[in-house]
Amino acid sequence: MRRARRRALAALAALLAGCTTPGSVPPVKYFVMSDLAPAQPLAITPLPRVLAVAGGNEDAFYDGDSLVFSREAGQRGLYQFAAWTDRPSRRLATLAERRLETRGRFAAVSGATAGVNADLVLNLNLVALYHDLTVKPAVARVEAIAELVDWRSRSLLGRRGFAIAVPVAAENAPGAVAAMNRGITSILDALVPWVEDSAAARR
Repeated sequence: MRRARRRALAALAALLAGCTTPGSVPPVKYFVMSDLAPAQPLAITPLPRVLAVAGGNEDAFYDGDSLVFSREAGQRGLYQFAAWTDRPSRRLATLAERRLETRGRFAAVSGATAGVNADLVLNLNLVALYHDLTVKPAVARVEAIAELVDWRSRSLLGRRGFAIAVPVAAENAPGAVAAMNRGITSILDALVPWVEDSAAARR
């Protein structure tokens, strides 16, 4: 009686588990958002200002762990087995901070959460980051908005949007990530000199 009961419970457990076997579900692959063109230091006297970089998002859907895709206009989905190692908005701010710090145009550059006494604050908001399969060939769309603020006077020195669509070589998660990284790199290429020029114009 007990043996039959144990067999019945084992059968029920297998049914509730969906009758899966070890290894039948693919593991989640984690991808690192990367800057593909690290900056080189400038041979120039730094501005006597401290810059803090803050990351945010305009749409929280793009700022989760999973990669986002679109197969129909106006709709979004999430890759089931592909995720970022860090929140995209936070990672984008980190990459911008590293670029700006390496260039040496400012006396110092740090993250906004470091608690430094900053003169300027760069608010970098992620607007969109997804694999767009509604067009052929598919593209990775990356969009961000930057605001440079004079923290002393609480005045806006400049606001600019950055957007790019990068062709995706392979219509899968690795292909999407490779294109997104190229898009992030292009946006940083345009963002960094804009921040430096806007700060230098402030007297």
